[in-house]
Amino acid sequence: MLFEHITSPLIWDMTLAWNPVFRDDTTLPKLHALGVSVVGLTVGTDRTNTPEVALAAIDEIEALVARDDRFVIIRSVDDVDHARKLGKLGIELNFQGTRPLGGQLELLHMLHARGLRHVGLIWNETNDAGGSSTPPSDPGLTEYGRCLIAGLERVGIIVDGAHAGHRTTLDAIDASTRPFIISHTNCDAVAPSHKNIKDELIIACAATDGVMGISGFGTYLGDPAASTQALFRHIDHIVQLVGPRHAGLGLDYVTKPDLFWQMVAKAPEMWPAADGKGIEPCRFAEHAQLSELSAMMSRHGYDEPAIRGILGENWRRVCAECWQPA
Repeated sequence: MLFEHITSPLIWDMTLAWNPVFRDDTTLPKLHALGVSVVGLTVGTDRTNTPEVALAAIDEIEALVARDDRFVIIRSVDDVDHARKLGKLGIELNFQGTRPLGGQLELLHMLHARGLRHVGLIWNETNDAGGSSTPPSDPGLTEYGRCLIAGLERVGIIVDGAHAGHRTTLDAIDASTRPFIISHTNCDAVAPSHKNIKDELIIACAATDGVMGISGFGTYLGDPAASTQALFRHIDHIVQLVGPRHAGLGLDYVTKPDLFWQMVAKAPEMWPAADGKGIEPCRFAEHAQLSELSAMMSRHGYDEPAIRGILGENWRRVCAECWQPA
């Protein structure tokens, strides 16, 4: 990608689903060719709800890295910087939901050693940690959820509020002692949806010096075409509310849209629209749009440090603080 207004920015996308359905042989090489610096690969969700499944996914990524020197698993911000110097795509590993732990908090040390660097407390359904943003209810953060947050912070894994319900996220922010992230989300004030976060959460997350990554999911952008203008509207809402230090990228790009929409058709309750029915097919913003996004931010008066922060430096800042064991 060519960036007209800044040179060699750090491009960091915190979320890309990488379960067996969506893995392919072309996406990571494409991101590398585009100049993406870091991508967060989701190796476990509440649907792949055993440690064994998550560990098998990590095994596959380790095998990929071993045979293709364009990629490297990152465990520290020093790894990020080194990968950039070598022209490699850094891979950050994460969970969406805590069921892959199987309730075994003692696994956190081992998973951290294997490269796990952020964990979403909830996915699309309420679990043992707390409530989902998916209706009908959000009981708040549980005692297990509080113990989990303490355990994650102790080993140096970031706590993520993506997909969590409003009450659960506020509780989780209150229970956290380090910067809190919402790895992929959008703004309810721009595109009303139970999946999108309200201003109260944006302010609370920013108060921890955390970051919110904007998703490229057309439905939740409020634009089925997933235009760059829609991405900018959500980023700008965060910037106007709490400043550019707290906005980032969490595109949640879907590598195989046809398969994804088949999944939605089979389980519409997992991705409900406001009327309770399944969401309609839409586009997903792509990484190739980021150069246009950068130019759009510049035209709207964003200075170079703000643009660099949103494209990736904000994630680096949070990770530098949180990836150190407590």
